[in-house]
Amino acid sequence: MYSSRVKRQMTDFATMSDPAVNRRRSRSWRVFKWLITSVALIVVAGAIFQFSMAQWESHRYPPPGKLVDIGGLRLHINCTGAGSPTVIMEAGPNDSSVIWQLVQPEISRFTRVCSYDRAGFGWSDAPNEARTSVNIANELDRLLTRAAVPGPYVVVGHDFGTLDLRVFTARHRQQVAGMVFVDSVHPDIHHRPPFNVAAESTVANAYYHVIPWTVPLGVPRILGWCRDNFTFPNQPKEWARLVPEATAQYCRLQSWRTEQAQVTDENDSSLAAMAGPFGDMPLVVLSHDPQVNDFGGFFSPADLIKAERAWMEMQDELRTLSSRSKWIVAKGSEHWVQIHRPELVAAEVQEIVNDARGVAPFQADPETEYK
Repeated sequence: MYSSRVKRQMTDFATMSDPAVNRRRSRSWRVFKWLITSVALIVVAGAIFQFSMAQWESHRYPPPGKLVDIGGLRLHINCTGAGSPTVIMEAGPNDSSVIWQLVQPEISRFTRVCSYDRAGFGWSDAPNEARTSVNIANELDRLLTRAAVPGPYVVVGHDFGTLDLRVFTARHRQQVAGMVFVDSVHPDIHHRPPFNVAAESTVANAYYHVIPWTVPLGVPRILGWCRDNFTFPNQPKEWARLVPEATAQYCRLQSWRTEQAQVTDENDSSLAAMAGPFGDMPLVVLSHDPQVNDFGGFFSPADLIKAERAWMEMQDELRTLSSRSKWIVAKGSEHWVQIHRPELVAAEVQEIVNDARGVAPFQADPETEYK
């Protein structure tokens, strides 16, 4: 036993004394240090790039409206035009008020219109409460009060934003003259196939939990993910001018964290009970054209057909929230109808405004319209 230990020690000594072995070890150590240094430099460079771009963008794109302290945080609201009722517009799950910039000038020609940023998006401060529709609706109420924007209101929401506005309307029925849903999400969407599979996807869950950590390193910006989120096939040239501004408001850690919180905080099972129906309140449901929409390429061709069918069924259900409603499919438009068909959104808003003013009664229609 003693002799075997001596042999091992002698072998180890011989190995350590072997110049060839030492050179290989030295070379491996140098490669390892080079890799670590390279990764560290890339991380630092990405972080510096992200920080520098965010600072430059904050100066390049100042808030078009004003920041209003609602108690604990400031929300951005941009009001233009004059007249009553006032139109309130809320964006989708990861958008800022920039998304309404093609529609707002059209509406401001015939009444006052305000677009705002939910906490965590656009020019607003980071949220200090869970991102449930109840909390968001309460924040909107405080914003309108502090900003001195009195009712009556016509509320216009896109995608996720309509959930918040439904809760707001349910709590302020006497102040809301009508509603326009722009390709609205349905409260039950995560229980409807194939959207339920997407919601339970391991890849999707990993995306929402991992990606925010890469934002400070500039990864989404460098790879073009932020810009791709606001670049659409066959987009109007007017929107192409706004893509850099929309990208700037989204490509920040605050926005990505808030988007993640919206996914995890909302309890959609209780939402429907507190957000409708709305009696005979004028309601317009505007939907994308299933012939051109592809849900961002998320679904396979077979599931895409199922997804479109399920989405349209849910849109049909949404119009039953009021006995005075109509459902319009915006021909040629993808999900962002306010970008592809801003004139149609403005025209439908004007119908409700005219009804509220007593100029012309809102015309409900039980049949689906294609415009």
